[in-house]
Amino acid sequence: MITEAGLAGWAAGRADIRLVLRTGSRARRDGTADAFSDHDIELFTTDPDAYADDADWPAELGPVLVSVGLDGPWDNPARLVLFTDGVKADFQVVPLALVEELAGELDDLHERGYEVLYDPDGLAARLPAPTGRPRPEPVTESDFRELCAEFWFEIAHLPRYLARGELWVVQSRDWTTKELLQTLVEWHAQAVRGADLDVWHGGTRMREWAAPGVWERLPETFGGFDAEGARRAAHATGVLFAELAREVAKIHDFPYDPAPETAILPQLTP
Repeated sequence: MITEAGLAGWAAGRADIRLVLRTGSRARRDGTADAFSDHDIELFTTDPDAYADDADWPAELGPVLVSVGLDGPWDNPARLVLFTDGVKADFQVVPLALVEELAGELDDLHERGYEVLYDPDGLAARLPAPTGRPRPEPVTESDFRELCAEFWFEIAHLPRYLARGELWVVQSRDWTTKELLQTLVEWHAQAVRGADLDVWHGGTRMREWAAPGVWERLPETFGGFDAEGARRAAHATGVLFAELAREVAKIHDFPYDPAPETAILPQLTP
């Protein structure tokens, strides 16, 4: 089990680590953390490269079941670890210089909340206090146009793969359309409910923040591993995307080109 004292003690034994922060639901203490919540840990170090190819250091914190190395959001080494007791921890090993960047302005992740777990040099005193809310970027006409183009381009592939009986490819390409739909659901919610609405990430809490009536439409956008179900779900996905896109365009006074939906949706009609 990862504990604050255990992390602090481990960090104290490594001279390169000068600050440890925890982010995510366990740091926010807003009631959203539960027994399944990850530990999101940031290790601020003078030598991040030392952790890039080292897969063994997490074992110093406890017995490891699985450890996956990735590149983090700051082009930093990251390691996703599942310990044998079922605890999952996402470690970001970041350069100490990131403290200066965050001292100037917190990013959305830290704006939501962070906890100081180890700070022998008092570096965290330079960081602004989190407000608990991110600062959403406004949607631009260019963003909207590109999202719509990508969505219709992707969903246009589905009829041809359905005709070929390539159900695995259909499911793969269909998920790409769902990711694009998610972005539009976020923009639509902020357009309808206010630009500062917190839409979280990856669809988290969508039932709570989506505009009225949207969540109830989502079950029909998912089908089974069969041609009929996949076609029906793809058609529902396209219909919902088109409706939300038109509403977002109207609210923001963006132009919307109906030609792609007019050409593509009939090909997906069940």
